[in-house]
Amino acid sequence: MNIVFYAPFNQRSRDTESLMEAFVNQGHNVLLLTHAPRGAYHERCEQLGVKVHSHVIGKRSPIIYYLRHSLHLFLFCRRNKVDIIYAHLETAALPAVLIQYFVQARVIACRHIIDEAVLSGNRNFIRIVRLVYRMARQVIVVSERAKLYMVEREKVAQEKITVIRLAYNFGLYASPESREVKVIRESHACELLLITACRLVPAKRPEFSIQIVENLIKLGLDVKLMLLGTGPAIETLTALINTKGLGHRVFLLGHRSNIMDYLSAADMLVHPSILDSSSVIIKEAGLREKLVVACRDIGDVNEYLVHGENSFLVSADQAVSEMTGIIHQVYEDRKAYDGMGEALKVIVQDRFSIERILPSYDEFHNA
Repeated sequence: MNIVFYAPFNQRSRDTESLMEAFVNQGHNVLLLTHAPRGAYHERCEQLGVKVHSHVIGKRSPIIYYLRHSLHLFLFCRRNKVDIIYAHLETAALPAVLIQYFVQARVIACRHIIDEAVLSGNRNFIRIVRLVYRMARQVIVVSERAKLYMVEREKVAQEKITVIRLAYNFGLYASPESREVKVIRESHACELLLITACRLVPAKRPEFSIQIVENLIKLGLDVKLMLLGTGPAIETLTALINTKGLGHRVFLLGHRSNIMDYLSAADMLVHPSILDSSSVIIKEAGLREKLVVACRDIGDVNEYLVHGENSFLVSADQAVSEMTGIIHQVYEDRKAYDGMGEALKVIVQDRFSIERILPSYDEFHNA
């Protein structure tokens, strides 16, 4: 079977890489086609036995942009006799659903968001989301909450939506470099080192992590925060850090490809986001057996995180105050929470392993 992964990005994506690797091992011919130029994603997929391609178009007129991508995808499918297209993210799903009537390939729109379009307030994004999922014949979502939102709020027919959790070959994550971990820890030396890693956009609420650190310092705690990520909020966050005089306590580090080194150096993940369908950083923190504090009722956290057992969950509306209190408790008695990180690792590895998830894709391929 000829299977195409169609995506707009070129940065590493361990979940899709894991699927591609598994499909190659099953004997399928797997191809990657991206809107972005060749990058780390392509290099890694090539190592896994995937045939990689990219097709970059300057984005002037949105209509022309998507029509040109649609034409290229149509010709790509004809040339490679494609059987299935897994289109990841809406900007790839739109060209894919536009050609679904003209190709023999089954087009499956893979959705990684719940209410991000509405939260962003971006009208074009909202229009694209509506168009894609009204037109799509088959949709894969990564959490039950995503399906519920689509059915109840977007009025998408539930029979065309399939829930398949993110799947990982956890061996694709490089082991932390002990020297790098030591350097990171020593350069941010403190009693309790926190980390927040996300896109720097309003709905991820990275400013909450800064406010939490400010609260903890006022309580006399020796804490620091590594804030990883890029996005439009970076100038606002920089100004906030400077205004509060937290330049020696909060560090804006930008994008880091060696996220596991930073998680290994940290003591606790602070994740105040209200914009997740199935948070990747929580799973990565679990692999490093870290304490995690996140908001309940966001994405799929209620499905596998248990407050006080493998994580801490707080109200999204009271995240700053409740997270401050929980981190204060951890600071005062770390030993009381021994084993919580290990418990998170166990559930993450079991629930999201490629071996557990792969049969769900076999049903698509054998249909």
